[in-house]
Amino acid sequence: LSIVVASIYFTLACTTDTLKCKIPNLLNACLLIAGITIFIINHGVDGFLSSLCGLGLGLALLLLPYTMGGIGAGDVKALAALGALIGPYDILHVFIYMGLYGGVIAVIHYSYTANIKDMLRETWQSVCAAAFVYKRDQDTSVDPRPQKTSMRFPYSAAIAFGYYSFIYWGGLL
Repeated sequence: LSIVVASIYFTLACTTDTLKCKIPNLLNACLLIAGITIFIINHGVDGFLSSLCGLGLGLALLLLPYTMGGIGAGDVKALAALGALIGPYDILHVFIYMGLYGGVIAVIHYSYTANIKDMLRETWQSVCAAAFVYKRDQDTSVDPRPQKTSMRFPYSAAIAFGYYSFIYWGGLL
């Protein structure tokens, strides 16, 4: 049942995160409530406490990256809600897988958005212009500041890949 609930959640979360760069709070709340309910039904009071520990650990794991501006609040709430669904031990494994996938996605995203080929071409043209065309009355200086590219990408995909990798391969610790 947890896998079905998580699959529905990730389908909706990845879709909205990709299209709107946002994971709705209502979606995270639904996963949170489903997770706590499933744990209570299966394990009683101990399940409730385990679910709360998973929620707290999921929140704590992404709090620092959020405060540093690396990820959005929806991603933090998504991992916390997933922690409520699968518990603290499992969310730690998902977090490790998620970090690996997040790194790969970040490299691919940065390579795609930075458009390295155009940057190299523009740099070469600037060097050639500076070396071969020199006029005293014109400013041929090049702006040394690099162009900023957005590193924001839908991190819910990394969370989903991390979850499914954990389900398929099991824990890493």
